Amino acid sequence: MLEVAGLKSCYGRIEVLHGVDLSIARGETVAIVGANGAGKTTLLKCLSGVQPVSAGHIRFDGNDITRAQPFRRVALGLAQSPEGRQIFTDLSVEDNLRLGAFRAGRETVAGNMRTAYELFPVLRQKRAQLAGGLSGGQQQMLALARALMADPACLLLDEPSMGLAPALVDQIFEVIASLKERGITILLVEQNAYAALSVSTRAYVLENGAIAMSGEASDLARDDRVRAAYLGV
Repeated sequence: MLEVAGLKSCYGRIEVLHGVDLSIARGETVAIVGANGAGKTTLLKCLSGVQPVSAGHIRFDGNDITRAQPFRRVALGLAQSPEGRQIFTDLSVEDNLRLGAFRAGRETVAGNMRTAYELFPVLRQKRAQLAGGLSGGQQQMLALARALMADPACLLLDEPSMGLAPALVDQIFEVIASLKERGITILLVEQNAYAALSVSTRAYVLENGAIAMSGEASDLARDDRVRAAYLGV
């Protein structure tokens, strides 16, 4: 479904991605783990179209989207829940959700809204409240739900557990597991390597802007180098 080949990207003259290759099959959940500054968020920004690509290509569902505008990628079925949530704090919870479905018809919006509220019942309870008044965990739920409102075939998740209490981290990963069961293809960037590997089919280790390791998530979770560097064991 998603293929990245030789992907490079720069901030000014500084190259931060150095020829990244990865692929994701339909229905897979694939994790990208790595330290701060490894290039994980930059990679997702390139995939969603908000960070320019200097070399290489990105193909999604048979389409070359390397230079496609972000909204066209959403229309093709690629949606992102960004790092830091980036919700619209001065709008209501429900208006945030509706913005996630800006390209969908009325019936699709209604159905996706029901799904979002089933996954996150607290958002239904607070649907008329300003999003800025939500707790950090609730804002993360809103960011996830907003991405799902686009009815994505492939969901890009950037650090969904960042800044959350352990109980909320567990809840977020339960939702990710539920989305996996629904057949949504997921690319998960996450510093919590243990949680990411436990919910994923395969994984890549990104170090200094390049893929250092890849394989089955369960195999990487047992690899001594990964365990020492990212699992704290």
